[in-house]
Amino acid sequence: MKKQIVMLIFCALSMLSSEVMAFDESPLVRCCDFRDRFCEPFEINHSFSEQQMLDAAKPMNLSAPIYVGGARYTLNKSDFNPVYSTRVIHRPCRGGDPIIINTLVGYEVTFPVDGDYGQELFFDINGRSNKSMNLAASCGTFNASDSGNKFVISKQQNTAQSCKNMKLKFTFPSNSAPATIDLTVTISEQL
Repeated sequence: MKKQIVMLIFCALSMLSSEVMAFDESPLVRCCDFRDRFCEPFEINHSFSEQQMLDAAKPMNLSAPIYVGGARYTLNKSDFNPVYSTRVIHRPCRGGDPIIINTLVGYEVTFPVDGDYGQELFFDINGRSNKSMNLAASCGTFNASDSGNKFVISKQQNTAQSCKNMKLKFTFPSNSAPATIDLTVTISEQL
């Protein structure tokens, strides 16, 4: 009985201290599990539904290859897979399992490239979004990046036949996901 009263008092003091710490805008409060660690207060608005988690677990890569010297390919937001950052939160004084929160931090897609025979290649990637983001593009030894809400990557490179799969990845701060992404990709060769 004494142990339960002590636990109750300890939890009450922890909750009071968490309110004081929350007033100071500190994200950490002391946990009530008698360990020397701190917990974060749980914020429900950062969680994702189970369906969103299942959708993120099924990557959708473009199945049709981009041909060197082929047409200009157009991609939009639905062609990209969401990328999540995971946080584990131990709630103070409530016990039970920790809460896992996944935050959307980017989009990515990978697609095959056909026609790299060791010739000089021209990579042209252009697009825009309604939010400022970072874009990283890679294919074998080719790597390039751009940032902002308008993207222009134009680079000439011989990848020595290593460009077999192109990866495009957008990253952005949490809670600033774009509503739209429009991108065109062309890989050509000197004729």
